[in-house]
Amino acid sequence: MPVSESLSDYKKAEAEHLLPASARPQPPAPAAASGPGSGPGPGPRPPLPPLNLPIISYLKSKRVILASASPRRRQLLAQVGLTGLEITPSTKPEDLDKSAYGPFEYVAATARQKCLEVYETSLQTHLASIPDPDVVIAADTVIVTRDGRVLEKPRSEAEHVKMLRHLRDTRVHRVVTAVCVIAPREDARSPGYELVTHTEETKVYFAQDGNGLPDDVIDAYVKTREGADKAGGYAIQGVGGLILVEKIEGNFDNVVGLPVRQTLALAEKAVFKQDQDEEAEEDDD
Repeated sequence: MPVSESLSDYKKAEAEHLLPASARPQPPAPAAASGPGSGPGPGPRPPLPPLNLPIISYLKSKRVILASASPRRRQLLAQVGLTGLEITPSTKPEDLDKSAYGPFEYVAATARQKCLEVYETSLQTHLASIPDPDVVIAADTVIVTRDGRVLEKPRSEAEHVKMLRHLRDTRVHRVVTAVCVIAPREDARSPGYELVTHTEETKVYFAQDGNGLPDDVIDAYVKTREGADKAGGYAIQGVGGLILVEKIEGNFDNVVGLPVRQTLALAEKAVFKQDQDEEAEEDDD
């Protein structure tokens, strides 16, 4: 190649380099592909259709009160489409004598107490613009240790540390949630409402001291305060589930605070199956 040609090409390249990108010569575009599957790529994925169940459709159209301040219970119900719930926590003190009940009876009695208190309070509004509730849902969750003790929320940091070390050292415990649902009866039969309950149990196994859960890991978790407002002192859906829990046997959302499938079944029973209960009672007479 002659030297003059080489210098000319160099200057041409230099000039193109100094031009803005939009003014530089562009390489030819690749030929468009043809044939099956050669069209434009897929667009954004459309949203998934909602869970279409009669009880969910019913609850969406009615005044439904969740008698709980727990954001976790609210989030669980929102996942199945129940996003418009009225949140009215019970104000009644949870002061039942644990020694007078077994663990299952205690948690069921507490859930019933919450549900009834919120339902009866909601009937006292006496405003025509505010209808009576169609459904009230309440729940209570406790931890039952291997030796049968009932644990609720830790009352101090020291108690929190002690609680988690005990759950680790005894390895397995039970998470027990009682759900109560009230719906007004369509007839005038006393007491004027249908009340149904269900108690769900899940076994939770903690990791061990020699398997990644020494005291300093528990101490560090307590400092995060993630489990400070939770029965048993940990959140299985958060960091607690990652570093404390080895495995579970049973319902995961029960450990979070509300067994959703069983809650929907209870609501269905309270709302739709009143006539079936009446027929069963008549058959027994």
